[in-house]
Amino acid sequence: MNTAETAVPPVPSPLDAGVEDAAIRQARIDFAAVHRIVVHENMHEGTWNHFSCKAPGRPGHLLITPGQTHFSRVTAGNLVEVGPDGRPVGGEGRLNVSAWAIHEPIQRARPDIMCALHIHAPYSTALASIDGWRLDERGSQNAAVFYGNCAYFGYEGIVTEADEGERMVEALGDKRVLFLANHGVLLVGDTIEKTMLWLYQLERACMNELLALQTGRKIRPIPVAAARHNADMSVESAGEAGYLDGMKEMLDAESQDYHT
Repeated sequence: MNTAETAVPPVPSPLDAGVEDAAIRQARIDFAAVHRIVVHENMHEGTWNHFSCKAPGRPGHLLITPGQTHFSRVTAGNLVEVGPDGRPVGGEGRLNVSAWAIHEPIQRARPDIMCALHIHAPYSTALASIDGWRLDERGSQNAAVFYGNCAYFGYEGIVTEADEGERMVEALGDKRVLFLANHGVLLVGDTIEKTMLWLYQLERACMNELLALQTGRKIRPIPVAAARHNADMSVESAGEAGYLDGMKEMLDAESQDYHT
């Protein structure tokens, strides 16, 4: 949940006025587009949920979803850059307490990742609410993308304290997916594009599994070798090329202003 927010004083921007590093600018555009894609795929909860992305070239700095902002209104310009001390950088920014409590420990503990996405999407949240449930990682082509890469975390209430974020870090380990019981899912990746693609594939895998379970029939498992192949290909980016560009073309055709 994302109900707890606080406005904290900004600190000066490390950049000269009017000058913005190209890598930061591109990261902001791509990261803002991710929020709009999540709306398009109906995986959002309005102004709730939150994402984070490492700020290129600025160690310890994160770009975070702005608080009290509908995902359909997130732009490159209103993403909040937060420094290592937890204060917004270079302007007014509404920092979501739950976002910082979850994302800062995970981003700090995982130098291998660029992006972390936390959502309460309908299918992944529904399955994570079933007692004892674990994703059938051989149940569909999309599920096999996550073969050997899912972890699980019990429900502890609305997150506002960093110590719960630290426990999530421990539960996630070196995996890509952390299912949060009765809550949702947290997914991490080493590029913005790959992480968004994985989020889409994960929610589709959960949708496929829930639909299959409703038939009352046994799910036919993908062979282990094929599941491992899918997972390896996804890490090596074989299925990634063009995904984000294609989705941004769709957003641009709708004249969406995510890049502003």
